Amino acid sequence: MHFFIRHLPAAALVASLLPGLAHAQAVPPAPTSTTTTAPADAPTTVGAAPTAAAAADTTNETLKPEFFGYVGVYYGYDFNNPASLTRPGFIYSENLHNQIAVNLALLGARYTGKRIRGTFAIQTGTYPDANYAAEPGVFKNIYEAWAGARLANNLWLDAGIFVSHIGLEGPNSRDNLTLTRSIMADNSPYYEAGAKLTYDKGKKWLFSALVINGWQVIRDRNQNEAVGTQVQFRPNAKVLLNSSTFIGEGRNVPDSVGIRLRYFHNFYVTYDPSKKWKIAAAFDAGWQEKLDGRGGYDNWQGGSLIVRRRLWERAGLVGRAEFYHDPSGVIAPTRFGGLRTTGYSLGFDYLPVPRIILRAEVKEFVDKNQVYQKEKSFVRTNGVATLMMGLTL
Repeated sequence: MHFFIRHLPAAALVASLLPGLAHAQAVPPAPTSTTTTAPADAPTTVGAAPTAAAAADTTNETLKPEFFGYVGVYYGYDFNNPASLTRPGFIYSENLHNQIAVNLALLGARYTGKRIRGTFAIQTGTYPDANYAAEPGVFKNIYEAWAGARLANNLWLDAGIFVSHIGLEGPNSRDNLTLTRSIMADNSPYYEAGAKLTYDKGKKWLFSALVINGWQVIRDRNQNEAVGTQVQFRPNAKVLLNSSTFIGEGRNVPDSVGIRLRYFHNFYVTYDPSKKWKIAAAFDAGWQEKLDGRGGYDNWQGGSLIVRRRLWERAGLVGRAEFYHDPSGVIAPTRFGGLRTTGYSLGFDYLPVPRIILRAEVKEFVDKNQVYQKEKSFVRTNGVATLMMGLTL
């Protein structure tokens, strides 16, 4: 597996996946939006002009990009009152304490045609500051930048920088059931760079196969590509099941440091029993080769259950219960190794006018150990209250 991941070129990997997708119908990346009371979500894909080689196939298309934007402003108060004015290190969204700040502001355009499609969007805010800290220069400000071409009837190849194929919750709070993200969402990829084939068989099945630079990586620091998959199934209009995987080097370190393969699987299901209720459940499981070189794997798991109740047309309540168990600190290291945390949250959403959403949430984490700093000591609990206003352009 080491040899396969490192030495097989990305193009060959994509080609190797093509035969199994020969009868596919491709679509844009599957949406992660789960908000049920909000107005139509802002588009997250953008257009690009066709190349000369593609011009002959697009002479009958009108290239009119659709522009979009979003601004999410929040205020958060951490009851442990951290001197650093930031939330615990494993929190990457709405992560400042006792400040009014922009979590995510993005602006972009998209084009979706019969033979070509594409997206370009730029971003700023505390979310990219925290989550893209390892990316050099201008890459921190790229939300999406990808282009796609139809290879055959209903089969598409897209390449560039994408929103991740993993997880129920995305970086845009406006598109999620809850205001803040779960620990498992904040500590799995929000973005990725590479190429993917997408195949949609009617309204029920969707298949994607990906070759990407690594675990939430734009600028790669080694020659070890990673692979991933996504399968979605809609047995009826009320239920969606999703399975996403990742296999590859997960640390983005130079080749001289060595390869530690990471295997990861995310599963989630959403259920809409009625117009007033929405239920979502997600589970993560990951394994990584041990750092001590003695063989075996470290592992971690996370899970969440979210229930939303619409109170009236423009308002709703949402509750979440979650856990995150990373005893070896592969993803979220602490002074006791890793997190062994459960969490609970309760939120209220209100849409006073179209394109504006107001959200409020209280949340508490409880860990097995004293991992949360409070002034000069450590405690087992961490609570936060967050307010947010989101504008969709």
